[in-house]
Amino acid sequence: MAGRLSAVFVTDGAREAEETLRVAQRAVQGGATAVVVRMPHAPARDLYEVAKALRPAVHGAGALLMVHDRIDVALALRADGVHLAARSMPLAAARSILRKGMWLGFSVHNLDEAGQAEAAGADYLFLGPVFPTASHPERAPLGLDTYREAVLRARVPVLAIGGVDLFTVPEVAGAGGKGAAAISAFYDAPDPAETARLFRAAFGA
Repeated sequence: MAGRLSAVFVTDGAREAEETLRVAQRAVQGGATAVVVRMPHAPARDLYEVAKALRPAVHGAGALLMVHDRIDVALALRADGVHLAARSMPLAAARSILRKGMWLGFSVHNLDEAGQAEAAGADYLFLGPVFPTASHPERAPLGLDTYREAVLRARVPVLAIGGVDLFTVPEVAGAGGKGAAAISAFYDAPDPAETARLFRAAFGA
């Protein structure tokens, strides 16, 4: 399972759809293993249309297509899974309506939340921010020691997120991680395909 999550591209809902499509296409061409379509402030219809446009490239490259928060959109698209957060539907309720085989991910911000989410049935976790990040400047970075402890405690993959880039991803791997997720590291890269390749290489995937 962990190898399917070694290099995850998370979309930025504030970016234009055309940019997101271009970055995602290059990311999966370079080996990104999953794309999480995240548009927290967009209507369901807009989220559906962007995810639908991304699906051919993502699935064509053998990567996973995840939808953030909106289980209805994930089901309608026949996406590979849904990624939830604290404000989302409870994990147990989500599991009860997902199709068999769909992935269920969850975002956590400390060790207690990680343990609770795993016990509630999450297939994998995003833990962050591990490093300082412009996406959530209000959150103090957890640091590698906390991340390492989460990886040791969990029986499911724990992906680092928040400030993960080409310079910090080797540190994530060195802390025992099997994968990482990023937004800016893909959008701001000269070539998102190279970012994906280097992420996977860091984890030996």
